[in-house]
Amino acid sequence: MTAISHVYNYTVRCPHVKDPAHPTTWQNHIEFNQSCEIGLSRITKWHGRSGNRIFELDGFVVREAETESAYFSMQNKRIKDDGHVLVTFKIHMDESTKDTSVQEIMQHLIVDLDEKIAKL
Repeated sequence: MTAISHVYNYTVRCPHVKDPAHPTTWQNHIEFNQSCEIGLSRITKWHGRSGNRIFELDGFVVREAETESAYFSMQNKRIKDDGHVLVTFKIHMDESTKDTSVQEIMQHLIVDLDEKIAKL
């Protein structure tokens, strides 16, 4: 049996634009951390409230939360030397950014994840 050797948590906050002269995008609001506590909290929360399946992308099932304006996904990946990476994604949306593509955000995050895993 192998253990989870790496935990990666991504959080994206899609902000609404308050100053048109200085637009903000979700790319400016990607948070990344390696907190086991956050990863376990997300798994526990999402296990009880699985949300509605929206789409699947590169093996990641993306669900829409029922109680908040957010999307989430998680997965584990095996890496060399018999280790495992646990990754969670949470994408916060608001009324002003409802036209933002969750698929585009997920594609960007998966590329970033793959780059991080390739360096291990």
